[in-house]
Formats: sequence, C-alpha cells, structure tokens
Amino acid sequence: MKETVERYTSAWNEKTAAEVKNALTKVLAEEITYQDRQTPLVTGIDAFVDLVMTSHEKMPGRTFALSSEPEYFGHHCYYSWSINIPGTGEFTGRDYVEYNDENKMTKIIGFVPNL
Repeated sequence: MKETVERYTSAWNEKTAAEVKNALTKVLAEEITYQDRQTPLVTGIDAFVDLVMTSHEKMPGRTFALSSEPEYFGHHCYYSWSINIPGTGEFTGRDYVEYNDENKMTKIIGFVPNL
C-alpha cells in the first residue's frame, strides 16, 4: 500500500489532465469517491482529475509530498501529506483511505487544512 500512496501523492503534482489521469488510473478504482470538508463528494476518476486540475488553477505552482509513512491494515489506510504553496507556505493534511484487494483506493476522506 505504501507504493500506492506514494504514487497517488505524486499524481497531484502532474501538470496536465492527461498526465494526472494516467497516474490516477494506476492507483484509484473506477468507483473512487473523495470528500473533504471543503469539497462536495467527488465520484469517479474523471471527476477526480477535475479536482486535481482545479487545485492547480487555484494554487499555481503548489506541490504535494507524503509526510508520514502510511499505516494500513484490513483495507484501511491513514497517512499525512504536505502541500507547499509558493508565497504562502507549507501546510499539513491527512487522508483516511479504503482500498480493494488490488491496492487501488476506493474511498478517500481528506482532512485538509484551511487554505
């Protein structure tokens, strides 16, 4: 699961929608859902790609990095990540994830800092 989380975090740093989708299809299940307190429920890979691209538009030059080792068991995973926004600073968030037998993420609940 560690490799899946690393690849997922890196996918947020891809620059084009095609690159993001290519990266995400390797780590997300088709029926992926995502939600955080600032984002209504997102369902499916295409909607997820839109979410990533919108974050690029809102925060040009921002980068994500994994900031803790993922903890996982029984199809549940938890880890911390950081976002660095040029001219604003670095912030930490956390994700709770559910994943399937292929180690593809099926559900992500983000605990995102107020930006």
